[in-house]
Amino acid sequence: MRKILIAGASGFIGRALIDRLLKSEDVEIVGLSRGVRESHHPRLQWKKCDLFSLKDITVAMEGCESAYYLVHSMLPSASLSQGTFYDFDLIMADNFIRAGRFHKLRHIVYLGGMIPEGEELSWHLRSRLEVETTLRESKIKTTVLRAGLIIGPNGSSFTILERLVERLPVMVCPTWTKTRSQPVSLQDVVTVLHKCLVDEKVQGQIYDVAGPELLTYQDLIVRTAKIIRKSTKVFTLNIIPLVLSRFWVTLVTRVPKNLVYPLVLSLRHEMLPNPMQSWPYKEDLQTSLDEALKSALVTSNKGDFKGYRPVEKDVRSIQRLVLPPGRNAEWVASEYFSWLPTFFSTLIKVQLEGDRCTFYFFDPSIKILILERSHERSSSDRQLLYVVGGLLSGIQDRGRLEFREVLNRRYVMAALHEFRPALPWYIYRYSQAIVHLMVMHAFSEYLKWHVISGKKVEA
Repeated sequence: MRKILIAGASGFIGRALIDRLLKSEDVEIVGLSRGVRESHHPRLQWKKCDLFSLKDITVAMEGCESAYYLVHSMLPSASLSQGTFYDFDLIMADNFIRAGRFHKLRHIVYLGGMIPEGEELSWHLRSRLEVETTLRESKIKTTVLRAGLIIGPNGSSFTILERLVERLPVMVCPTWTKTRSQPVSLQDVVTVLHKCLVDEKVQGQIYDVAGPELLTYQDLIVRTAKIIRKSTKVFTLNIIPLVLSRFWVTLVTRVPKNLVYPLVLSLRHEMLPNPMQSWPYKEDLQTSLDEALKSALVTSNKGDFKGYRPVEKDVRSIQRLVLPPGRNAEWVASEYFSWLPTFFSTLIKVQLEGDRCTFYFFDPSIKILILERSHERSSSDRQLLYVVGGLLSGIQDRGRLEFREVLNRRYVMAALHEFRPALPWYIYRYSQAIVHLMVMHAFSEYLKWHVISGKKVEA
């Protein structure tokens, strides 16, 4: 029996896909989730997996032939998250393809976003494209589906739409609500995802997946209001600034701003399919908008939006660094530890002994942080160091610092994962955490101006 892995299985698309595959295919499904879940089907196995951990995803993927990648991270994944959602997305996708290459994964199906031609993309859409590029450059056969708004219960975009219509009798809309799109029903998307698994003729290509109706977001608001029998009045006001509209949507819908802000920025783009990349089976995308809306509204969860809530007080900090030509992640890690004492002058020193790196304050006996390189899990394109002690380190389970190459060696990601500080939480947030961020930004500038500019720097 084939084993299929679904990353993002607990999301609204993942859950619908699992239901379809269990009914239609004789496959074993491995669903990945950040929390512990109980399976109620003999062919469904839930695995707790942190996609920021290459070790976790490598263990979870064992024995799988094909995989769906339905992940898009815009909500915090730690008690304190430093960095951008697009850098978080990039590291998770990179972990996925590293694990896939290790297990010789045969096929990946990725559901991303519609990409407008010839426009400067919002970071939300740019992130989707970066993930797509990462998967396609992996040499694993990858099928890419690009979609705009997916009409389905509990999807983040549809939840925003539904709550705006339910809670506002009158809407004064900004100009971006006049942009056009072709929303697609969740069930049609699931049909296409299913077909990508079983039909080899469509595998390895890029397809735009869109519904049968072309309309503006304002039209969509009116149609939704009509279905739930609300007489919502809609007006357009050209002078509403984007910042105000984002704030207003967050306030009314109670959806976290981490989700609202990137989505609203993307709505200025027309989400229209490229005729050259249309899904070849037209009959798979014929669910009418009204039918899709009715189905989604009937099964929608009316409760508060629940994102992932970390139990432990932990830290994730990710920064994107330029990778100088001819260098690798191993060089960047070495350069970082050589450069760090110059940034702190005489305050903090770094002592390197074999695979162990010790930061001390003035005197070598005052060890503030101790890192140990994982020899067996490090390579020239990824350096991994575990946090093993020091006055500023709390009790660590998997706290680690890594430097890894991404996007075909164009960048190096410096990432601190699952770090638990020794300082009281609020003191840490406004002292050590800020210093760490300042250090990484300074190191980023160091790489840009002192290495890329051509000035000679000793490694």
